[in-house]
Amino acid sequence: MSTSSRASLSPVVVPRLAGCAALFLATACATVRPSATGTAHGVPATTTAALRDGGADTTGEALRRALPPPQESGDAYAAELVVSGSLAERMSAWPADLVVLYAGEHRGSLQTCGCPKRPRGSLARLASVTDAVRQRDASVLVHAGYFLEDAVGLDDVERSDVTLGNRYMAQGLARGGWDALNVGFVDLPGLAHLDPTLRAGLPLVSANVSGPGVRPYVVVERGGRKVGITGITQPGVTLSEPAGYTIAEPVAAATPVLAELATKVDVVVLLSYQAEVWAQRLARAHPEVDVVVDANLHRDAFPPATVGHAAWVRASFETMRAGELRLDLDGSNAVVGARDRKIDLDPEVPDRPDLAALQAEARRVVDAEQQRIFGGP
Repeated sequence: MSTSSRASLSPVVVPRLAGCAALFLATACATVRPSATGTAHGVPATTTAALRDGGADTTGEALRRALPPPQESGDAYAAELVVSGSLAERMSAWPADLVVLYAGEHRGSLQTCGCPKRPRGSLARLASVTDAVRQRDASVLVHAGYFLEDAVGLDDVERSDVTLGNRYMAQGLARGGWDALNVGFVDLPGLAHLDPTLRAGLPLVSANVSGPGVRPYVVVERGGRKVGITGITQPGVTLSEPAGYTIAEPVAAATPVLAELATKVDVVVLLSYQAEVWAQRLARAHPEVDVVVDANLHRDAFPPATVGHAAWVRASFETMRAGELRLDLDGSNAVVGARDRKIDLDPEVPDRPDLAALQAEARRVVDAEQQRIFGGP
């Protein structure tokens, strides 16, 4: 999309939530359960000003009620949960024309979830899985949002340990071979504080966020196909001021981006951070959208769904499971079948050595800074 078309959108300035007492609105503790139709419930309603829909102000929750939910897919779609085995044993034998590897909500940490039993996650384990898949299949690697952390101290300034953690996370992401990182509203304070050189090394995309380092979309070629990747975020509340960044209404911003991608690529991937209602509207209105990757505190292993012509998958919270969507495409590159695999990143999955070393360094440095701030042994 051209610069002039981006400038024509009405910006929504990211609101700032002052005070440590509001620490993340308890969103991280929300329980997500699948309903009979496969939609996510128990997540907080949109916390921003009403979006404008056909001249009427309508809240995100009202739009959620008005829209039909994603539909569970038919026989051409399958789900697979991989919870054990060596790395080689976790690879799929199911053929694919294109694989979308996806993650979400790392929250500025390279580490595992820290669970006392069978801790899962970490950037080093994820890289081992994604590297193995990419050696076998034509693949893209995408992040649906919330890769940096947003936390402040009592002075309403980003805490120094958070700044350090985000710096290490950016270094890890830069080494991971990512094709696109969707900018969620919670990423903006971290990006605003990030060293410009580190920020420039990240493939930041968003159709509705404007600011340093963010492109409306990226186009990559895999297996002889051009893949266009863009993303949206809900306009949300941040704990510190994301200087230099604005958020536009998602549907108005993404519509011209998707129309432009339709003329340039074979496959379109839309990434969504806590923007389910807007992503549904876009997928139904734009048949060129082939895949939607949705990040919104999803802890359960949801089956793949369809919205419009798009295959809809949900990223695991904190990427405790790697997402692997294996697509069967017809002669016109339309999705005619898919297998959505969730691969546990448990201790049986080996660390990629360079990221394991960075992870260990980050743990030492961030822990030392937290000791300095908060005290303790």
